[in-house]
Order: sequence, then C-alpha cells, then structure tokens
Amino acid sequence: MKDVIVIGAGPSGSFAAHRLAKAGFSVDILEEHREVGKPVECTGLVSQRVLQYVRTKSIAGTVRGANIFFPNGKSLHIEKEDRTVVLFRDSFDKDVAAMAIGSGSNIRINARAISVKEYEDHVTVRFRENGNLKEEDARIVVGADGINSIVRRDVYGLRQKHVVSTLQYDMASRIEDEDSVNVYLGSKYTHGFFGWAVPGGDIIRVGTGSYRSSARRYMDNLSVRFGENRVLGITGAGIPIRMAEFLNTRRTVLVGDAGGIVKPLSGGGIYTGIFSSDVASKYISEALEADRPEKILKKYDREIRSTIGKELKKDAIVQSIYSRISDRSFNRIYNMISSEKIIDVINRSGDIDYPSTVIIKVLIRNPGILYSMWK
Repeated sequence: MKDVIVIGAGPSGSFAAHRLAKAGFSVDILEEHREVGKPVECTGLVSQRVLQYVRTKSIAGTVRGANIFFPNGKSLHIEKEDRTVVLFRDSFDKDVAAMAIGSGSNIRINARAISVKEYEDHVTVRFRENGNLKEEDARIVVGADGINSIVRRDVYGLRQKHVVSTLQYDMASRIEDEDSVNVYLGSKYTHGFFGWAVPGGDIIRVGTGSYRSSARRYMDNLSVRFGENRVLGITGAGIPIRMAEFLNTRRTVLVGDAGGIVKPLSGGGIYTGIFSSDVASKYISEALEADRPEKILKKYDREIRSTIGKELKKDAIVQSIYSRISDRSFNRIYNMISSEKIIDVINRSGDIDYPSTVIIKVLIRNPGILYSMWK
C-alpha cells in the first residue's frame, strides 16, 4: 500500500507529491494524459510568487502593465513595478513533475482514475493505465484532478456550481504594446468575465471567458481583431470560481481546481493551487503519523480558509457583482477611474494574486463606482 496517491500531475498535484516524497513518504502520481502538461489549458500568466515555489526555465517572457479596453472603445493603461511572468505552461508543468520525480515520487502516465472509494483505514483508487484496468490502495489520496475531479465526485459528492467557460487561440499576430497584456470588457467579447491578449513575440494568446455560458461566440468577435486565418492552436477549459464546501474527508484532500481554490476574478489557479498543495502536504505528513487522520486533515481546510481563502471569498463577492455589469455601467466606471489619481492607486496597489486590496482602495476614493455597477 502506498502512503499517498496523487491524482493529477498538474502543478498542484506534482508540487504536493514533491513535498510528500521529499518528507520520505511513498507517493504515486496518476496522470490521465499521455504527456504531462498537455493539453495546454491556461494562459500561463503568474506573479513572481510562483517562482519562489518552483525551479523552472519555462519563462516565455514578462509583462509590466495592462491595457484595459472598455465597450465605448476607450482604454486605460495600468503598470506595476514588479513584472508579471508569462510561462510556457506545458514546460512549466513538466518542471514541477520533474521536481516530484527527483524527490522520489513515481509518476504513471496515461493512467486515468475511474473511481475512488474511501474506507476507514485506506482509500482504493481504480484506474485504467495504458488500457488495463488496475486498482491500488493508499493511506491518503490527494485530489488534484481539476474541475472534473473524480475524488470530489466520488468521495465528496459535490458539484461545481460556478464555472467560467474559456476558449483561447494561439495566433500568429502581434499586439502594439509588447510589454503589456490587453484586457477586453463588455458584452461583445464576454459574458460576465473578460477577454485577453497576452504577447509572446510573433505569437499571441488570445482568449475569453464566459460565466455560465459558452465562450464560443464571444471568441469569434475577439479573434478578428488580430486578423483572420492566423490561428495556430485552440484550447479551452472550464474554470471553477468558488471554493468547495469542504476540502478534506477522513483520508482525502482536494487541492487546486479540484477544490475550487482558484481566483474568481481572473480564473488564475497556478499560484493558489501550489499554495494549497504546500499547505496540504504539511498536514498530510502529520496525518500519516496520526491515529485519527481526519482531525489533522481538517486543519488543512481551516488554514486554507483563514489564509488564501479570505482573499478568494472577497473576490467571489466582487465577481458576483462584476458579472452583472452592463456595457453602459462599464463606460461610466471608465469615466470614474481614468483619472490620474485613481490610476496611481491601481499602479501602486495592484496585485494579481490579491486584487481585493486595490479594489477596496479604489472604492474608498470613489464610492460612486458601486452605484454605477448597479445602475
């Protein structure tokens, strides 16, 4: 019997495996695809915090600012001192998986989990590896298997209720400001979320998200801004933007997207996923030595909610309001925040991992924005 089975070799799963194997536990990672990091379902835009956790050479570039386009055609530019990192996401995933293997984890490619059943003293995982049906027991299972988590389905009985549909094209095109990302607001390009274009030299990543509806028709409107017949690749995925009601049972934990530990305003999940895995691995190590592991694993749930969870909760409230804003309201908000003073506040306080800080500061200086959101 393994000490731990981690289901999913994305950054969350591989980082948890790395920490646990490094602590001396036997760890198997089950990865459903034939290659770690594929298919790519992420823009790969992260803060420098991620590089404090992961050694990687997968950096495609960096950006300093953002150009935000409003429905009326006007835009404003914001800029930070700290540069935001653009990753080659498939290479990044491989780097985290390599850390896990280097620490002693065993990774099993093309091994798709079919069912997970929890017992008093172990968890049984049934999976299909290279077409062969297999079964393995572990003392603890980590659910790092994304939005369609088998662990969450079978053990927790929880459904994802708040999902953003995304679609992204890799395009042979350029944007004028190579040092900034473009963000597109309004009903032409999104429903309740936003569109984006991330520079990468002669290739840009253009995408959009749609809250509780398909992103397809909005993507058609956005992609034509960058020329026709220039699409090199298409990816798409659902993003959960609310945390699960609970993140542990007696012998399982949920990390990253599987637990809905994702930023509601941006859909970003790399930093939050690795953060959750870092916390989870600490308590899993304790639980493997305890008589009542569920008491220890409950501490993981509490710590997540008292740390990153506080930010995600505030962001979820903002997102629920933001998703209802009309084009006319967006245009009024532009007039309110395009002043030099407000932009200076955003530049000084902006943080892609903790956006509530700058939102609160902007609202304090101009509370009329709240009225405009509802009007």
